Amino acid sequence: MIKRSILSILILVVLFGLLVVEGVEAKTKVTIWSAFPEIHEYIVAVANQYMKENPNIEIEATLYPQRAQEEKVAVALPTGQAADLIELDKMMLYPYYVDGYLEPLTGDMETWLKEKFPADGVEAVRAEDGNIYCFPWFVSLKVMFYNKTYFEEAGITKTPDTIDEMMEMAQKLVKRDANNQVTRAGIDLRLSGGGFGTAQKFWCQSMIPYGAKVIEKVGDKWRAGYDNEAGLKAIQMYLNAVYRDNVESFDVKSDAEGFGLGLSAMFQRESWVVGYMTQNAPDVKYGAFLMPKGPGGDWGTVGNTMALGVNKASKNKKEALDFAMYMMNDDNSRKMIDETGWQPFRAHVDYSDIIKKHPVLQTFVDGLSTEGHRVYDYENIPPISEIHNRFAERLMRSFKMKELYDDPDQLKKFIHEMAEETNEILAEYDLLAEE
Repeated sequence: MIKRSILSILILVVLFGLLVVEGVEAKTKVTIWSAFPEIHEYIVAVANQYMKENPNIEIEATLYPQRAQEEKVAVALPTGQAADLIELDKMMLYPYYVDGYLEPLTGDMETWLKEKFPADGVEAVRAEDGNIYCFPWFVSLKVMFYNKTYFEEAGITKTPDTIDEMMEMAQKLVKRDANNQVTRAGIDLRLSGGGFGTAQKFWCQSMIPYGAKVIEKVGDKWRAGYDNEAGLKAIQMYLNAVYRDNVESFDVKSDAEGFGLGLSAMFQRESWVVGYMTQNAPDVKYGAFLMPKGPGGDWGTVGNTMALGVNKASKNKKEALDFAMYMMNDDNSRKMIDETGWQPFRAHVDYSDIIKKHPVLQTFVDGLSTEGHRVYDYENIPPISEIHNRFAERLMRSFKMKELYDDPDQLKKFIHEMAEETNEILAEYDLLAEE
């Protein structure tokens, strides 16, 4: 009798243990990788709330430095070892979709996207086969930030409408020491940096106003779009700023850190700078304006789409998609722009209360809605990242070549060689248009 009782107890213990184990195993894990610290913090906060509402789901968020994430995805996604959800620029994700590693967003998901996102955002992530290949999560719209105190001190009462006005203002805003070395840049042009970001800022700052393109479509294929007078003027603008007008320098700290420290009067960046300034330079009086027009009236900015891709090898696609939609709902879109400064690519979301707290964000809202102001994005072709990265390498080299500044023939030759490399990359993918 005692043996039977002990046996019964043991059976109950084993069954209870199995139930506990089954309960643990029933909790579905969704993994997500991101490359921006502020976005990672946002994901973690949203995930904590989501897990409270969905106790059967565990969200595991991992942050990688941007270049490290790109390398991690390149190795892990083709082998089925990547996260369920991957945050990357949509142009970085596109080749993986072409190779069959990302889940297309079709059916009900496409309907949801069309309801919640502007048409431009949806079309930015539509592949050549007609499918939407990732979520157009947030938009990396570029505008010019400026230091209001410096403008006031220089007697400048308005923001520039054209790039000529902007460069004239830079000459009034620059500060130099007794040796004529720049100590405060009149304008920070992003003379160096990693990856395609440098090319991106140049495209926005100088190529768009002068009507140059990194690549242009000819029929159903492409060619370099800057081996021309427009491309020459675009690079000449940078060289003049450094070597003729002396309003910018390689020796002055740049980007958001330099701006926050008061080492530049104007610089181009995205909406995340608002959050950065709130945290790191709360006493700086600053504003923002849309990228100025070019001499011929060309007007626009680069609004590259920061996307969220769904790993085709994921075993938890349903749960991953649900969490992705949760992160992009109205409340969490407001939370994103308020806490990170990044601008969600959502439509029909009321940000008025947040703009009252951060008036500079109105410029970014205007950037998506102002008539005549065009928002450019990267072309959905497999070699687009390689094209811009290689373009950036040569571009940064040109900025350091003082001999190009006053030698148009040598500059034309340099640009032609750049364009030849762009065309060679296109040719490797059978995407080069005939002249």
